[in-house]
Amino acid sequence: MEFVLLLILLLVIVVAMVASRFIDSGNPFPLQKKTTLFSPVERSFMQLLEKAVDKEYKILNRVKLADVMELKAGISDKARASTMQKLNAKYLDFVLCDPTDFSVVAVLDLVNNTSKDGHKAVPDWFVNGALDAAGVPYLRMKIKAGYTAADIQAAIAARLGKVVAKPEPMFKGLVKKGPTRPVRSLKPATSSNALPVPALSHSQIKAQQTALIRAS
Repeated sequence: MEFVLLLILLLVIVVAMVASRFIDSGNPFPLQKKTTLFSPVERSFMQLLEKAVDKEYKILNRVKLADVMELKAGISDKARASTMQKLNAKYLDFVLCDPTDFSVVAVLDLVNNTSKDGHKAVPDWFVNGALDAAGVPYLRMKIKAGYTAADIQAAIAARLGKVVAKPEPMFKGLVKKGPTRPVRSLKPATSSNALPVPALSHSQIKAQQTALIRAS
């Protein structure tokens, strides 16, 4: 009797396993859409990056390293397979392209030392080496609060060897201007050739007053 019960229990387990496998294989796409394509940090940085580059560059997001690199001719099949495997496994956060022909200008990755969720906290030696070997400027920017579009623009320009004009210093909300004309004095100008007016004595003043009275 116990043997029969054990056999029945074993049969139930086998049927359950087969049914589970059948159900899994019956749904080849156990997937659902993500709620958002970018994390809040990525979305905020993307908005600042768009303002920073304006229309100078086109921005591509999450580009596979294999789409930026290509293998040189003359390498062995083993080296080709190994390198392509690494290239396909690496993703770049932002790629700046020339708007006319979409050639790659620079690569930018976000860095978050507090979390590895979607951000490259540790430099990748393969990505660094591959981009350096191909001559592609690579910029890693640490995530922090208070970034402005001007900060990102200056960082990109510095990495590309460009000069960014610095804004003039501000004083109490006013822009400091260059040298201006000297302000003229409000005092009346005196001629150096003017003769000094002699001072009159009391008797002379009285005589002049008497002469004016008689004349009138």
